[in-house]
Amino acid sequence: MTSKSATITQYRCEKCNGPYPLGADDVIATCPYCGYTFTIGGKEIRHFILPNKLDKNTVRTTVMKWLEFAAKKTVGSGVIKNIELEEPRLQWIPAFRVEGQYKSYHFGYKTEGSDKSRKYRRFENRDSGHVIEWVIARRHAATFGIDEFLSSFEDTITQDFVIEMTDQAPVLNSEISDEDAIKRGQRNKKDRERVELLTKMDKLLDHQLEIAPESSVYTHAPYWLVRYSYQKGTFRIAVSGATGEVLLGELPVTKRYRLKKWLVSVIMLISASALFQVLPYILIPFLQTNADAGDLWMIPLAIIAVSCILWVGSIVTVGGALKYEVQVNKKGEERKDESTLDGAFKRLGGKAR
Repeated sequence: MTSKSATITQYRCEKCNGPYPLGADDVIATCPYCGYTFTIGGKEIRHFILPNKLDKNTVRTTVMKWLEFAAKKTVGSGVIKNIELEEPRLQWIPAFRVEGQYKSYHFGYKTEGSDKSRKYRRFENRDSGHVIEWVIARRHAATFGIDEFLSSFEDTITQDFVIEMTDQAPVLNSEISDEDAIKRGQRNKKDRERVELLTKMDKLLDHQLEIAPESSVYTHAPYWLVRYSYQKGTFRIAVSGATGEVLLGELPVTKRYRLKKWLVSVIMLISASALFQVLPYILIPFLQTNADAGDLWMIPLAIIAVSCILWVGSIVTVGGALKYEVQVNKKGEERKDESTLDGAFKRLGGKAR
């Protein structure tokens, strides 16, 4: 049985009478023959485009250079000789460029010291200014590297949409309205601001942000996806046609990579064990001489905390060694997610707060 969101209906363009499919969730559609763009059940709207800087040959060259660079920094350059690139595929992703003025307010505190000397440092501030937010115009966007794709636009200059500029590649329709895009842009900025604030304080008690929109421009941007095979496995690389740069790529986990992760994990476990063995020799003098040592109790507590961090870190690192592939950004750095040490503690900290 086909779900409603997967239902496709055949329509004809009001301008050129060309047939084209329209999805059940589509809110704004573009004719693939003449470029006529309109809201479903509404009128024609103005449409913009971020020009594509790449062709298939340039994409291949860009991807191979990035693979050599990224593999050397992570899994080892030996994988390059066994890689087979597939044909690069271009898609035009719909997005809204939301521009306006924002106002934000936050209030929270950070704990400093312990016991009798504990203090609460107050964090409170108001901020305002100009903001540009790029919002993906798809409700269920599962495009690989889509966050990196949107952030690569920054304040890139747009042009009036012309269907000939799409090189006959698929032009995806929008599944959200102009009003929905403004709400999503506000939510995206607030989420990013909240993450940043939680790195500066222990407790965020109040956080408000509002955007007064000045414009919301419907735009299509060029997204290239390149797949490649390595030892019977298939991997992906996302490239922005708007900037000509690799956004995110998958690299196969090699023996060299696994060995490095295992060694780091073993070192962490040994370090954690050594700290736990030292702990009794530090606690005994405290218990025998002075039960009220004040801030000196921070020393054994810090040792326990570091030991636990090393122990958890060793488990996370082993988890990375068991993966099938690693995701690497344009700088050749592993993406911070739940399987990396930084990502694990970032998520843990966020849940605790």
